[in-house]
Amino acid sequence: MFGGYSAGRQEMPRIIHISIARYRPDLPDTGQSLDFLVSIHEEGTGITWQQNVIVDWKIKEYIINSTSDLFLWSKNIGLTLKKANSLLKEIGECLYKTFIGTEGEKVLERINPTAILFNIDETIMSIPWELIGFASEKFALDKVPFGRLVTTRMLLREGRNPLQQDSTVRILAVINPTSDLSPAEGKYIATLHELTGQQGRFQVEVDMIVREQATLSNFKEKIAAGDYDMLHFGGHGFLNQDNPGLSALRFADGELSADDVLTLQWKNAPPCFVFSSACESSGAKKGQRLVSKENQTNGLAAAFLTVGVSAYAGYFWPVTDSGATAFTRVFYNTLFEHENVGLAFMEARKETICDLEEWGELTGCSAVLYGDAGSAHRQDLATAN
Repeated sequence: MFGGYSAGRQEMPRIIHISIARYRPDLPDTGQSLDFLVSIHEEGTGITWQQNVIVDWKIKEYIINSTSDLFLWSKNIGLTLKKANSLLKEIGECLYKTFIGTEGEKVLERINPTAILFNIDETIMSIPWELIGFASEKFALDKVPFGRLVTTRMLLREGRNPLQQDSTVRILAVINPTSDLSPAEGKYIATLHELTGQQGRFQVEVDMIVREQATLSNFKEKIAAGDYDMLHFGGHGFLNQDNPGLSALRFADGELSADDVLTLQWKNAPPCFVFSSACESSGAKKGQRLVSKENQTNGLAAAFLTVGVSAYAGYFWPVTDSGATAFTRVFYNTLFEHENVGLAFMEARKETICDLEEWGELTGCSAVLYGDAGSAHRQDLATAN
């Protein structure tokens, strides 16, 4: 829906796909080493470089345990500010060394990417891949749009056809359903209200349900009657590690679980873009598929992607109200200027990390974008005869 790329109009875009794939169909067992095929491809070129990577159980346990330590830090438990900031970089360096390595670095040396598309296997969505930005300028979160793509073995539902979209962008916003985020509520509402009207090429319409009006029944009525292009949720969420299908967004009268997302009735199709501005809304359990054979989802991101949402944004760890509202403000203020989700997400990361890093606040590092962080301006199209 947002295809413009301002920088790309002056310089040839160089969009890099990095794929980390498991070629075995079985789910990984606890304690076993994992085999991956890692590939690097630049769009518009005819070659894909690849290497085999074996991740032994020690590295796997280090990544899992360190990620858990940062989860506790985000809840003000354990670690110190110095150790938390150090651990962010250490995890990033471990991921870079393990999956990119010396040979992969040689491939990337000659490329200054304008976007990174990180294509990960569905069983490793639980890893904070964005931290790889601390290990190399090529991946710097404040300089390069970074989006996750997911490789799966299941057939997903069809989403919206972008060729059938008009220039009106319809946004449904669900704000503070639990009525306990008063300062954040005002900031969310102000940010979204400012979007209403003409924004460049687009006419923006914003429909809000706030506080006690944000019930599950009202929400379901809205999406059944209104053809929304975007959905924004500003409230509480959580990841259920024991049963990720029960991970949920909290509404005024109950919870919308990840499994419930599979049964939602949209008017025509689900939105192009969903932003769940809530704690752990991009979390997942390790070693699971997007959806199991029993139709149980692996968290909220997996659920929305499964039903055909083209792009999904959320947070990996718990985040503060101030961090989430600051990120939201920058993202939406930038979105229609760039007409590009990836660039807007990058700008929001940049400002949030810059403003909150000294406090050890993880919002900028925790923000996850699933979807194409590049744009409609691509090298293969620009060079086609």
